[in-house]
Amino acid sequence: MKPELKLNPKDLSVEVSLSSVMEEDENEMHEAYMSECMVNDEMFVNTAGMCSSDAKYMCGMSYMKNRPMLSEMAGQLTEKQKTLPPALQKAILDRMRKGEKLNDEGKKEGESMGMWQEAKAEPTAVFVEQPAPPSGEITEKAAEEGLKVDDKLQKEQEAAAPSNPGLQSETFDKTK
Repeated sequence: MKPELKLNPKDLSVEVSLSSVMEEDENEMHEAYMSECMVNDEMFVNTAGMCSSDAKYMCGMSYMKNRPMLSEMAGQLTEKQKTLPPALQKAILDRMRKGEKLNDEGKKEGESMGMWQEAKAEPTAVFVEQPAPPSGEITEKAAEEGLKVDDKLQKEQEAAAPSNPGLQSETFDKTK
């Protein structure tokens, strides 16, 4: 095993991770599992009311418990794997494809999820009120317009932001 040390000089803490626990092609599947587990309190293990570090630890333990089921290479998704979230199903199918273990049925499942298709960029019309000066210099007026657009985008992001960013369960009662 190859340990990796991360030193945080602000609070003088050290984080040690053992990186060779997973196989090289397993990272995408692990990231999808951890992401789904951390966002959805009751997906794999109940993390409601836990701080992020405790929830991350519990999700990691849950991943290690479910790892054999996730790593099954049957050429297509097994019945247990079909009950998983779509992002995790895609990661499993992609791992099978990279390992050349995917059969025709697995390829059909992946294609039905929209995997392995070339992304086609749609042309987007952009109507600029004033074109940039040919010199490429940024004028004061262009900078002001850019700041207005930035403010508008920031307000849209704040409105669309999750109401629960600390991963605290909405059903968690602090008084108990």
